[in-house]
Amino acid sequence: MPLLRLAPDAVVDTTDETGVILDTGEGCYFELNPVATLMVAAATRLDSADEVIDSLREQIDASDEDLRRGLDELIGQLAAHRLIVTP
Repeated sequence: MPLLRLAPDAVVDTTDETGVILDTGEGCYFELNPVATLMVAAATRLDSADEVIDSLREQIDASDEDLRRGLDELIGQLAAHRLIVTP
């Protein structure tokens, strides 16, 4: 199972290296910067944080610690906005 699963009413839309997660139930959106867009793409297809970090390492010039901290912060924000399904 992927690290992140979007909530049933959430839809990701990516354009020009940035993206948004649309909450179709609430009629609002969460804007993603280019790095967050890559993180969401990786986390919705890979099974663990380690796999996501490995994938991001090839695309983003940052330390593993910074990538993990950013991923954790993003997951927290998405959970707070109820855009992901949490275990």
